[in-house]
Amino acid sequence: MKKIIISMIEKVPGGKSVVAGFLGMSEACLNNRLYQTKGQRFTCEELIAVQQTFGLSDYTDEICRLSGGVFVPVAELDTLDNVELSLLQIREAAARGLLFETLQTALEDGEINRAEEKILRRLLHSHLSATSKTIESVIALNSRQ
Repeated sequence: MKKIIISMIEKVPGGKSVVAGFLGMSEACLNNRLYQTKGQRFTCEELIAVQQTFGLSDYTDEICRLSGGVFVPVAELDTLDNVELSLLQIREAAARGLLFETLQTALEDGEINRAEEKILRRLLHSHLSATSKTIESVIALNSRQ
């Protein structure tokens, strides 16, 4: 989970210092929580707040993956239009392409090792989530109210 949180924080423009400021703590305190030193850890609420504020879903994606599920964000009707649908479709295609490119590379030696399997499962969940979000958005935008 630590790798997921580190990766999520790195995606925030400004990284650790911005996340620390957002959470109302010093960067040293953030590092203590990040590396679980001095008995400190992030709370679920803190990680969800970071996600919501910076438009990420890494933590939730990982919790869902570890629970055998896939996180599918609810379509936001107030910002949803055909341009947004096109962007969702591009993200979906990119997730699928990355999954199959990684699969092809993993199969070059004739077998998939544990590290490759872990990466492939993460990419599969990202692809399934992107596909579900696209379909749910199309339904939401085109349903009779």
